[in-house]
Amino acid sequence: MRNIHNKSLQKSLRSIVHEFMKVNGVTEVDLDTVAQWGVKNRLYQRPALTLVKQCKRELAQALRTERIMDRQGREVRRMHPVRIKDAQEDKQMVIWADIEYAKPNHMRVSFSQRRQGILDYCRQHKTDVESYNDNNTFSATLPLFDYNFNADLEEGDFPTEYPDERPRK
Repeated sequence: MRNIHNKSLQKSLRSIVHEFMKVNGVTEVDLDTVAQWGVKNRLYQRPALTLVKQCKRELAQALRTERIMDRQGREVRRMHPVRIKDAQEDKQMVIWADIEYAKPNHMRVSFSQRRQGILDYCRQHKTDVESYNDNNTFSATLPLFDYNFNADLEEGDFPTEYPDERPRK
């Protein structure tokens, strides 16, 4: 049995996946299978979440996925989080606000934090592609990606339904 408390949780979880791959001689995994194997072999043991922590996690997930229609007919995310550090308690907090009533500074910070997350994801994606190209055993070179999404965003604004007849001028 592995003691998850002696290592970081992330490192322990990764080691379960890598151990599964080694034991089973595979290079690709399905996490449902790995999770069942890890629990069955007592490699994953964690104290149950408190009801409050579980509720908080589920509330955040529900808020992240809530959408409303704005007055222009666009489907938008309703609730927007801002991560802040509470200096008094030296811990991070997340404050949520409804897009219809949020103060401009809250929304500016929320949008900025989300944009930073997108940039971080793109930076890691680029690094991963470059590493694969330099090190894969197939000597394959995949093209690098263009991270300018403006054309994709414009295309997404095009109508999705077109009339059967040609419009009259």
